[in-house]
Amino acid sequence: MASSPDASSDPYSLHARSERGSSSHDDTTEEDLETAEERIERENAPASVDYYAILNVERTASEEDIKNAFRRLALIFHPDKTHLAEDKLAAETKFAEIQKAHDVLSNPAKRHIYDTYGADAAEMSWEVGARGQTQEEVRAEYDRQTRQRQEMAAETLAKSRGEIHLSLDASQLFDPEVRFARQRRRRLPLGRFEPQEEPARGFADILQWPEVTSALVKHSWETQLTQQTGLTVQGDVVARNGIGVGNVTGIVRHVVSPMMWGEVSGTLGQTPSAQAKLVKNFSPDSFATLAASSTTLAAPPTLVASLGRKLSSTFTGYLTFHSGDWQLGPWGANQDFHQRSACSVGLMRRVDRVQWNTDIQAGIASSHVSFTYFSTLPRSIRARASVVLSTTMGMQCSLAADKKVTKYTRIGLGVDAAQMGGVTLRMKLARLGQKFVLPIMLTPQFDLKLALWATILPVVASYTMDRFYFSPRRKQRLADKLSQVRASNAELFSQRRKEAEDAIRIMKDSVLRKLEAEEAKNGLIIVEAIYGKLPASDLAPIQALSMQGIRAMFETMGTSSASVDDDKQLEYIDVTVAIQSLVNSSQLHVSGGHSKSNVIGFYDPCWGEAKRLRITYRYQDKLHQVEVDDHSAVAAPLRAHIVSDGR
Repeated sequence: MASSPDASSDPYSLHARSERGSSSHDDTTEEDLETAEERIERENAPASVDYYAILNVERTASEEDIKNAFRRLALIFHPDKTHLAEDKLAAETKFAEIQKAHDVLSNPAKRHIYDTYGADAAEMSWEVGARGQTQEEVRAEYDRQTRQRQEMAAETLAKSRGEIHLSLDASQLFDPEVRFARQRRRRLPLGRFEPQEEPARGFADILQWPEVTSALVKHSWETQLTQQTGLTVQGDVVARNGIGVGNVTGIVRHVVSPMMWGEVSGTLGQTPSAQAKLVKNFSPDSFATLAASSTTLAAPPTLVASLGRKLSSTFTGYLTFHSGDWQLGPWGANQDFHQRSACSVGLMRRVDRVQWNTDIQAGIASSHVSFTYFSTLPRSIRARASVVLSTTMGMQCSLAADKKVTKYTRIGLGVDAAQMGGVTLRMKLARLGQKFVLPIMLTPQFDLKLALWATILPVVASYTMDRFYFSPRRKQRLADKLSQVRASNAELFSQRRKEAEDAIRIMKDSVLRKLEAEEAKNGLIIVEAIYGKLPASDLAPIQALSMQGIRAMFETMGTSSASVDDDKQLEYIDVTVAIQSLVNSSQLHVSGGHSKSNVIGFYDPCWGEAKRLRITYRYQDKLHQVEVDDHSAVAAPLRAHIVSDGR
């Protein structure tokens, strides 16, 4: 019987599982312009530092792993281990950086602060509270101070909101009956027209400007009265057919407990009203709401009660009852019952970036079935579609989408088609809490053909504009921004490159000793490692290298003759020595979850560009090669890396 191979005797078995678990996702979505510019500045900020990369450990590393990593680096970079005077200062600087990383990551409190808030927060004195406070209390105080600063900075963005709706009637341009009547009048002989019809005005008769049918202006601002109570004041003015109506509404919202909150509001204007709402969460999976509204004291308020429950991790169901107009004994007996009671049941499902919900309502006066679908698409696009079938309003269909064009600006387009409302094209512009909506009625009739064209043509026009104007313009602006960041950080770039070259020079002797040890046992020898914007792989020159050639290559690295001129724009750098220094007992591990430009001996050769790491190595007389993206871990040796059996 053939025995199964012993895993302990397999030189590749140690990293087989870790390599499978370190696969990276290649999903990328386009960022808006400001976000991409901010990302470029953030990634190239002088304060950017990653302690995990410096020690070459994972973010889940234990205290023992951190201690061992520090000891290995201390053997190389401790100033007492450096004998050359020219390397003494560089070793002291690098060792201080290594020691700082060890001090932060080996202290559980500082490590938690670093993981949550970054290196700047970890270096603070943390005198934000009284001495003797627990870690949770210190963190709560830090959160409070951070939130207060953020609120002050964002007050002008979130506390004031405005909205303008301008409704237009353009049915004269699209109504087929009107167009047919005008064509028939023009066919009359001798230029005569029917007496009851308005004479044609030539070309001006074709240009019928849309008519403004209504306008709505709404503005609101909010403020926090106490930590649990907020106030919102909203004013709106509506003008329709030459008649204007204005209202002012005040809303007070109060959080009673983490499981319950309520609000009361009142409206002053042509039709005064009062509303109240209470929301109660019985558990993380169930809730209830009760809302009441009234426009007169002569009748009981209209009530809306809802019960909801989370049925699974993705499904939520709810039941809603609308009381409509009702009476309580003689109270409300003289009112006109305009609203009738109804009951509805709904189901909502949310998975990642997709959400849909359906609602079925049965009522005395009206019943309906509705379905709504919402999805967040790539390129910062949000799409929404809905269909409603009603016993009173017939069919209503809606399709809309909006796109983030800058960090604070969104533009949207939608089409509504209803049997009782015709076809309406809606355009929207939203920026910093201010919104402008332009509904344009194309026809008062339910015309699905016109609705289809009203959807297709704007989408094609929007795609064409984005493809041939906005996208090239955005790419050019990002390229200009990247050039600006590189120019402004040229001195920092030279400093980081010098630090990496100094580190390579300091670690070269220990790496040569490792190289001899690995050669003696036919172990893991790094033939070439390059990092940055990589060219196509060419194994022919590497396969031709002998062991003497590899050793000579290591000896020349880190010397002044191997340095690159400051004026030359690099796309990738050689990190062979830095990778060989990470080899221990014929095993290589490069930690992931961070940019490798922070690893000792590395620097970023192409700021703002996507970077990869390619390692070519020999192990047991076989040539191996592996290539990963900037944030992925590397484990070697692995059989999957074999590219040649030749020496």
